[in-house]
Amino acid sequence: MTQPQPATRFRTCLRRVFLIAPLVALASAAWPAAAQDDEQPRWYSDSYDQKTILVYGIPHSDYVAMMFACTPGTKTVEIYLQDEHSGARPGKKQSIQLQTGGRHVQFSATGLENQDSGGADFKADLPLDDTLRQMLGASGDLAVIIKGHAERYPLAGVAEPAATLLAACDSAKPSGKPGAAQ
Repeated sequence: MTQPQPATRFRTCLRRVFLIAPLVALASAAWPAAAQDDEQPRWYSDSYDQKTILVYGIPHSDYVAMMFACTPGTKTVEIYLQDEHSGARPGKKQSIQLQTGGRHVQFSATGLENQDSGGADFKADLPLDDTLRQMLGASGDLAVIIKGHAERYPLAGVAEPAATLLAACDSAKPSGKPGAAQ
């Protein structure tokens, strides 16, 4: 059997490189983008301890910038905020405002120390009224204003996870009786 000439082997190898190179380039361009998307904060829903939550953060990590939580059958939403930029101090009560689309909700909360970020965390219970419902389904940005500093969170992608939260809030409270459907 005769072996191919070196020039023929070179052309065959070169052809394979030209066929494979675009696939490798395409794949390597797509993989980092997918990994970067997984590392970007976004809205998602989850549940734990009979609560449904709406989170702005990075799924499957401990980064949570903002969270709304609801227990079925209640008309109250717990809100948790992480604040690193306003200068609010732990132990001090602060006025906080949520704004989007011409709507706003104002409440007060006492800052809790966040040892990881050096900032303050805030927790409050808000009534689940029409204003809050509309804000959670809005578009644009949600501004969280603390001590005059506005932190903005894009509402892109919030509709579906917010609907999950609102459906849980609107559902009947579990009876807690043995054998009862939950």
